[in-house]
Amino acid sequence: MRWLSALLIACFSRQSNSLAFTRPTSQRHNRRRFLSKNIKSCVAILITGTPISALADEAERSVNSRGGRPFAPLQALLPATRLKIWVDEAYALSLEVKTMQDPNERFRTVKLINEKLSNPPKLFQGEKIEKRTSTATAQLSTDISSANKDQYQLNRKGFNLGDKMTAMMNQADVERQWGMLQYAESKREEGNEMRGAFNFYTRQLTFGDEFMLTASSEERKRMIRNDELPTLTAVITSDLDRRDLFRNQFLTSIDDATAEAAYLVGQNSEEVDAKDLVDLVSQAHGACNSWFSLIAPEDVEDASKEARHE
Repeated sequence: MRWLSALLIACFSRQSNSLAFTRPTSQRHNRRRFLSKNIKSCVAILITGTPISALADEAERSVNSRGGRPFAPLQALLPATRLKIWVDEAYALSLEVKTMQDPNERFRTVKLINEKLSNPPKLFQGEKIEKRTSTATAQLSTDISSANKDQYQLNRKGFNLGDKMTAMMNQADVERQWGMLQYAESKREEGNEMRGAFNFYTRQLTFGDEFMLTASSEERKRMIRNDELPTLTAVITSDLDRRDLFRNQFLTSIDDATAEAAYLVGQNSEEVDAKDLVDLVSQAHGACNSWFSLIAPEDVEDASKEARHE
Protein backbone atom coordinates (compact mmCIF):
# COMPACT_ATOMS: atom_id res chain seq x y z
CA MET A 1 0.00 0.00 0.00
CA ARG A 2 1.22 3.47 -0.86
CA TRP A 3 0.77 4.85 2.66
CA LEU A 4 3.57 2.60 3.86
CA SER A 5 6.09 5.06 2.48
CA ALA A 6 5.14 7.43 5.30
CA LEU A 7 6.87 7.42 8.65
CA LEU A 8 4.63 6.34 11.51
CA ILE A 9 5.52 7.41 15.02
CA ALA A 10 3.51 6.76 18.17
CA CYS A 11 2.84 9.33 20.83
CA PHE A 12 0.76 10.04 23.96
CA SER A 13 -2.50 11.96 23.81
CA ARG A 14 -1.02 14.72 25.97
CA GLN A 15 1.25 15.52 23.02
CA SER A 16 -1.73 15.83 20.70
CA ASN A 17 -0.92 19.42 19.80
CA SER A 18 1.85 18.03 17.59
CA LEU A 19 -0.14 15.19 16.09
CA ALA A 20 -0.96 14.90 12.44
CA PHE A 21 -3.25 11.96 13.01
CA THR A 22 -4.33 10.15 16.17
CA ARG A 23 -6.76 7.49 17.23
CA PRO A 24 -8.90 7.66 20.38
CA THR A 25 -7.98 5.71 23.48
CA SER A 26 -9.62 2.30 23.67
CA GLN A 27 -7.51 -0.66 24.79
CA ARG A 28 -3.96 -2.00 24.81
CA HIS A 29 -2.72 -4.55 22.36
CA ASN A 30 -0.44 -7.36 23.49
CA ARG A 31 2.17 -8.96 21.22
CA ARG A 32 1.23 -12.48 22.23
CA ARG A 33 -2.19 -12.14 20.61
CA PHE A 34 -1.37 -9.98 17.64
CA LEU A 35 -1.55 -10.91 13.95
CA SER A 36 1.74 -9.73 12.44
CA LYS A 37 3.11 -11.49 9.39
CA ASN A 38 3.17 -8.85 6.63
CA ILE A 39 6.77 -7.61 6.23
CA LYS A 40 6.95 -3.87 5.50
CA SER A 41 10.53 -3.08 6.39
CA CYS A 42 10.49 0.32 4.71
CA VAL A 43 8.35 1.76 7.50
CA ALA A 44 9.93 3.05 10.70
CA ILE A 45 7.47 3.09 13.59
CA LEU A 46 7.40 3.59 17.30
CA ILE A 47 4.34 2.65 19.33
CA THR A 48 3.67 4.12 22.74
CA GLY A 49 3.84 1.40 25.36
CA THR A 50 1.60 1.45 28.39
CA PRO A 51 2.65 -0.93 31.18
CA ILE A 52 0.57 -3.53 32.91
CA SER A 53 -0.54 -2.58 36.40
CA ALA A 54 2.36 -3.95 38.45
CA LEU A 55 4.84 -1.85 36.48
CA ALA A 56 2.74 1.25 35.89
CA ASP A 57 4.67 3.55 38.21
CA GLU A 58 8.02 2.53 36.74
CA ALA A 59 6.91 3.23 33.16
CA GLU A 60 5.26 6.53 34.09
CA ARG A 61 8.56 7.79 35.49
CA SER A 62 10.45 6.82 32.36
CA VAL A 63 7.93 7.70 29.67
CA ASN A 64 9.84 10.72 28.38
CA SER A 65 13.09 8.86 27.88
CA ARG A 66 11.19 5.88 26.44
CA GLY A 67 10.57 7.99 23.36
CA GLY A 68 7.14 6.55 22.60
CA ARG A 69 8.40 3.00 22.31
CA PRO A 70 6.28 0.01 23.38
CA PHE A 71 6.70 -1.49 26.82
CA ALA A 72 7.70 -4.94 28.09
CA PRO A 73 8.89 -6.06 31.55
CA LEU A 74 12.64 -5.97 32.15
CA GLN A 75 12.79 -9.73 32.66
CA ALA A 76 11.51 -10.22 29.13
CA LEU A 77 14.63 -8.56 27.72
CA LEU A 78 17.24 -10.50 29.71
CA PRO A 79 17.60 -13.55 27.38
CA ALA A 80 18.19 -11.33 24.34
CA THR A 81 20.56 -9.14 26.38
CA ARG A 82 22.69 -12.15 27.33
CA LEU A 83 22.85 -12.95 23.63
CA LYS A 84 23.89 -9.39 22.78
CA ILE A 85 26.72 -9.42 25.33
CA TRP A 86 28.03 -12.62 23.76
CA VAL A 87 27.81 -11.16 20.25
CA ASP A 88 29.56 -7.98 21.35
CA GLU A 89 32.46 -10.06 22.67
CA ALA A 90 32.78 -11.98 19.39
CA TYR A 91 32.60 -8.70 17.46
CA ALA A 92 35.40 -7.19 19.57
CA LEU A 93 37.62 -10.16 18.70
CA SER A 94 36.80 -9.78 15.00
CA LEU A 95 37.93 -6.15 15.11
CA GLU A 96 41.29 -7.29 16.46
CA VAL A 97 41.67 -9.69 13.52
CA LYS A 98 41.24 -6.82 11.05
CA THR A 99 44.23 -4.94 12.43
CA MET A 100 46.61 -7.85 12.98
CA GLN A 101 49.62 -8.19 10.70
CA ASP A 102 51.19 -11.23 12.33
CA PRO A 103 49.59 -14.36 10.74
CA ASN A 104 50.28 -16.44 13.86
CA GLU A 105 48.50 -13.97 16.09
CA ARG A 106 45.65 -13.64 13.61
CA PHE A 107 45.14 -17.41 13.53
CA ARG A 108 45.10 -17.58 17.32
CA THR A 109 42.42 -14.89 17.41
CA VAL A 110 40.36 -16.77 14.80
CA LYS A 111 40.54 -19.76 17.13
CA LEU A 112 39.23 -17.60 19.96
CA ILE A 113 36.35 -16.43 17.77
CA ASN A 114 35.56 -20.02 16.87
CA GLU A 115 35.59 -21.02 20.52
CA LYS A 116 33.30 -18.12 21.37
CA LEU A 117 30.81 -18.80 18.58
CA SER A 118 30.82 -22.55 19.23
CA ASN A 119 29.85 -22.04 22.86
CA PRO A 120 26.92 -19.62 23.11
CA PRO A 121 25.69 -18.78 26.61
CA LYS A 122 22.62 -20.20 28.28
CA LEU A 123 20.09 -17.54 27.39
CA PHE A 124 17.22 -18.54 29.66
CA GLN A 125 18.18 -18.58 33.32
CA GLY A 126 14.97 -18.94 35.26
CA GLU A 127 12.69 -17.06 32.89
CA LYS A 128 9.46 -18.95 32.29
CA ILE A 129 8.78 -19.63 28.63
CA GLU A 130 5.14 -19.89 27.67
CA LYS A 131 4.52 -21.99 24.60
CA ARG A 132 2.50 -20.34 21.88
CA THR A 133 0.61 -23.58 21.28
CA SER A 134 1.40 -27.17 22.12
CA THR A 135 -0.25 -29.20 19.39
CA ALA A 136 -1.17 -28.81 15.75
CA THR A 137 -4.88 -28.91 16.68
CA ALA A 138 -4.41 -25.63 18.54
CA GLN A 139 -4.14 -23.98 15.14
CA LEU A 140 -7.91 -24.00 15.02
CA SER A 141 -8.37 -22.26 18.36
CA THR A 142 -5.41 -19.84 18.58
CA ASP A 143 -6.96 -16.39 18.94
CA ILE A 144 -5.92 -13.14 17.30
CA SER A 145 -6.02 -9.68 18.82
CA SER A 146 -9.16 -7.75 19.61
CA ALA A 147 -7.67 -4.93 17.55
CA ASN A 148 -7.82 -7.09 14.45
CA LYS A 149 -11.36 -8.22 15.23
CA ASP A 150 -12.48 -4.61 15.66
CA GLN A 151 -10.87 -3.73 12.34
CA TYR A 152 -12.62 -6.65 10.63
CA GLN A 153 -15.99 -5.48 11.97
CA LEU A 154 -15.30 -1.93 10.83
CA ASN A 155 -14.41 -3.16 7.35
CA ARG A 156 -17.70 -5.09 7.10
CA LYS A 157 -19.88 -2.06 7.86
CA GLY A 158 -22.09 -1.23 4.93
CA PHE A 159 -21.72 -4.67 3.29
CA ASN A 160 -24.78 -6.52 2.11
CA LEU A 161 -25.54 -9.94 3.63
CA GLY A 162 -23.68 -11.89 0.97
CA ASP A 163 -20.55 -9.75 1.20
CA LYS A 164 -20.65 -9.96 4.98
CA MET A 165 -20.72 -13.75 4.85
CA THR A 166 -17.76 -13.76 2.45
CA ALA A 167 -15.83 -11.36 4.69
CA MET A 168 -16.53 -13.50 7.75
CA MET A 169 -15.22 -16.59 5.98
CA ASN A 170 -12.11 -14.69 4.95
CA GLN A 171 -11.60 -13.63 8.56
CA ALA A 172 -11.94 -17.23 9.74
CA ASP A 173 -9.30 -18.27 7.21
CA VAL A 174 -6.94 -15.53 8.44
CA GLU A 175 -7.37 -16.73 12.03
CA ARG A 176 -6.71 -20.32 10.96
CA GLN A 177 -3.52 -19.28 9.17
CA TRP A 178 -2.45 -17.27 12.23
CA GLY A 179 -2.79 -20.40 14.34
CA MET A 180 -0.69 -22.33 11.84
CA LEU A 181 2.01 -19.65 11.93
CA GLN A 182 2.04 -19.68 15.73
CA TYR A 183 2.43 -23.45 15.80
CA ALA A 184 5.24 -23.38 13.21
CA GLU A 185 7.06 -20.64 15.08
CA SER A 186 6.79 -22.52 18.37
CA LYS A 187 8.46 -25.54 16.73
CA ARG A 188 11.27 -23.35 15.38
CA GLU A 189 11.84 -21.89 18.84
CA GLU A 190 12.26 -25.36 20.31
CA GLY A 191 15.30 -25.94 18.14
CA ASN A 192 16.81 -22.46 18.35
CA GLU A 193 17.26 -20.76 21.73
CA MET A 194 18.49 -17.55 20.08
CA ARG A 195 15.27 -17.26 18.11
CA GLY A 196 13.37 -17.94 21.29
CA ALA A 197 15.24 -15.15 23.12
CA PHE A 198 14.14 -12.52 20.59
CA ASN A 199 10.58 -13.83 20.50
CA PHE A 200 10.39 -14.00 24.29
CA TYR A 201 10.65 -10.21 24.37
CA THR A 202 8.43 -9.32 21.42
CA ARG A 203 5.63 -11.60 22.64
CA GLN A 204 5.42 -9.55 25.83
CA LEU A 205 5.33 -6.11 24.22
CA THR A 206 2.36 -3.93 25.07
CA PHE A 207 1.48 -1.28 22.52
CA GLY A 208 -0.44 1.94 22.88
CA ASP A 209 -3.48 2.81 20.80
CA GLU A 210 -2.37 6.11 19.25
CA PHE A 211 0.06 6.96 16.50
CA MET A 212 1.18 10.00 14.56
CA LEU A 213 1.54 10.20 10.82
CA THR A 214 4.59 12.30 9.91
CA ALA A 215 4.16 12.41 6.15
CA SER A 216 4.31 15.77 4.39
CA SER A 217 1.25 17.99 4.36
CA GLU A 218 0.53 17.25 0.70
CA GLU A 219 0.97 13.51 1.23
CA ARG A 220 -1.41 13.54 4.20
CA LYS A 221 -4.04 15.38 2.17
CA ARG A 222 -3.69 12.90 -0.65
CA MET A 223 -4.03 9.97 1.75
CA ILE A 224 -7.14 11.48 3.33
CA ARG A 225 -8.72 12.13 -0.08
CA ASN A 226 -8.04 8.58 -1.20
CA ASP A 227 -9.01 7.03 2.15
CA GLU A 228 -5.51 5.58 2.54
CA LEU A 229 -4.80 6.46 6.16
CA PRO A 230 -3.19 3.49 7.92
CA THR A 231 -5.08 1.53 10.52
CA LEU A 232 -3.78 0.99 14.03
CA THR A 233 -3.36 -2.73 13.35
CA ALA A 234 -1.24 -1.98 10.27
CA VAL A 235 0.99 0.38 12.27
CA ILE A 236 1.62 -2.21 14.98
CA THR A 237 2.14 -4.95 12.41
CA SER A 238 4.82 -2.90 10.67
CA ASP A 239 6.66 -2.37 13.97
CA LEU A 240 6.62 -6.07 14.80
CA ASP A 241 7.69 -7.05 11.31
CA ARG A 242 10.78 -4.84 11.55
CA ARG A 243 11.76 -6.66 14.72
CA ASP A 244 11.29 -10.02 13.03
CA LEU A 245 13.29 -8.84 10.03
CA PHE A 246 16.29 -7.85 12.18
CA ARG A 247 15.97 -11.09 14.13
CA ASN A 248 16.10 -13.17 10.97
CA GLN A 249 19.07 -11.21 9.64
CA PHE A 250 20.93 -11.89 12.87
CA LEU A 251 20.14 -15.61 12.91
CA THR A 252 21.32 -16.06 9.33
CA SER A 253 24.55 -14.09 9.86
CA ILE A 254 25.48 -15.75 13.15
CA ASP A 255 24.92 -19.23 11.70
CA ASP A 256 27.12 -18.38 8.72
CA ALA A 257 29.78 -16.83 10.96
CA THR A 258 29.87 -19.92 13.18
CA ALA A 259 30.27 -22.20 10.17
CA GLU A 260 32.98 -19.98 8.67
CA ALA A 261 34.98 -19.88 11.93
CA ALA A 262 34.87 -23.66 12.24
CA TYR A 263 36.00 -24.01 8.62
CA LEU A 264 38.97 -21.68 9.08
CA VAL A 265 40.15 -23.42 12.23
CA GLY A 266 39.78 -26.76 10.47
CA GLN A 267 42.24 -25.63 7.81
CA ASN A 268 44.97 -25.82 10.45
CA SER A 269 46.91 -23.17 8.65
CA GLU A 270 48.22 -19.86 9.88
CA GLU A 271 47.71 -18.30 6.44
CA VAL A 272 43.94 -18.05 6.76
CA ASP A 273 41.86 -15.38 5.10
CA ALA A 274 39.50 -14.17 7.83
CA LYS A 275 37.82 -11.43 5.80
CA ASP A 276 34.56 -13.33 5.31
CA LEU A 277 34.46 -14.26 8.99
CA VAL A 278 34.95 -10.64 10.04
CA ASP A 279 32.21 -9.49 7.66
CA LEU A 280 29.74 -12.11 8.90
CA VAL A 281 30.35 -11.31 12.55
CA SER A 282 29.92 -7.62 11.72
CA GLN A 283 26.61 -8.34 9.98
CA ALA A 284 25.35 -10.31 12.96
CA HIS A 285 26.44 -7.57 15.33
CA GLY A 286 24.74 -4.91 13.20
CA ALA A 287 21.46 -6.82 12.97
CA CYS A 288 21.47 -7.36 16.73
CA ASN A 289 22.06 -3.65 17.33
CA SER A 290 19.26 -2.77 14.91
CA TRP A 291 16.86 -5.01 16.84
CA PHE A 292 17.87 -3.39 20.14
CA SER A 293 17.57 0.10 18.62
CA LEU A 294 13.78 -0.35 18.65
CA ILE A 295 13.83 -0.64 22.45
CA ALA A 296 13.99 2.28 24.86
CA PRO A 297 17.69 2.95 25.68
CA GLU A 298 17.04 2.95 29.42
CA ASP A 299 15.47 -0.52 29.18
CA VAL A 300 18.51 -1.80 27.29
CA GLU A 301 20.85 -0.28 29.87
CA ASP A 302 18.95 -1.72 32.83
CA ALA A 303 18.82 -5.19 31.27
CA SER A 304 22.54 -5.03 30.43
CA LYS A 305 23.45 -4.11 34.01
CA GLU A 306 21.41 -6.97 35.42
CA ALA A 307 22.71 -9.51 32.91
CA ARG A 308 26.35 -8.54 33.55
CA HIS A 309 25.95 -8.91 37.31
CA GLU A 310 24.37 -12.37 37.21
